[in-house]
Amino acid sequence: WRGGAMVKSPAAKKPGRQIVAKKGAQALGKSVMRDVAVRGSTLKGAGMGLFAVRDFPKATLLPVPYKGRRLTYEEFTRLRDFRWCFQVEEGNCWAVDGKALKRANPLRFVNGARTPAQRRRVNVVGLKLEDGQAWFATTRPVPAGTEFMIDYGPGYWQAYDACWGRPERLQAKIRKLRTELRRASSSSTGPLKRQRQRIEEALEEAEDELEALGIEPAA
Repeated sequence: WRGGAMVKSPAAKKPGRQIVAKKGAQALGKSVMRDVAVRGSTLKGAGMGLFAVRDFPKATLLPVPYKGRRLTYEEFTRLRDFRWCFQVEEGNCWAVDGKALKRANPLRFVNGARTPAQRRRVNVVGLKLEDGQAWFATTRPVPAGTEFMIDYGPGYWQAYDACWGRPERLQAKIRKLRTELRRASSSSTGPLKRQRQRIEEALEEAEDELEALGIEPAA
């Protein structure tokens, strides 16, 4: 997404080009679906991740390309949730949205590195090959049992925080304040009454912030 809302596809990143230039797309190693497995990620809060079942040499393609709904640029710009989009710019297809396609789409579960420590664990890069599809290839040897990780760049996380990070934090704050309010509402004594008033004010402020982002607080 031009304008900084979404980082350009990792296919344009230099490490991927180096692999192709040195090996040639036809010389990249291959893998099959049984060589990878989806399981709980090693990254806190990341949900599921994709892991190597066998050792992957450097410059080996993951089993299948990134799959999903093919979007034109106009369709992409109207999308509210682009977290699962991979930009390909191939013909009439601007990006592939893998959000809804969870089965037989392992690349959807490759998590992006966010912190410096996580970036040191990056072991795959996105490539757009001659078939016009987005593939992931290893940038170094990946031992069996290792989680695959990619670097989407800082622009992705800036957009993520603006679109989802702040709303998620506000929703968590609202849930916490509502719990505190229920506990404080059982008493009418002076100190607890004042505490309840402070909680109510903080809750109203958090709900207003969330509504300003165009999100209705959950009941």
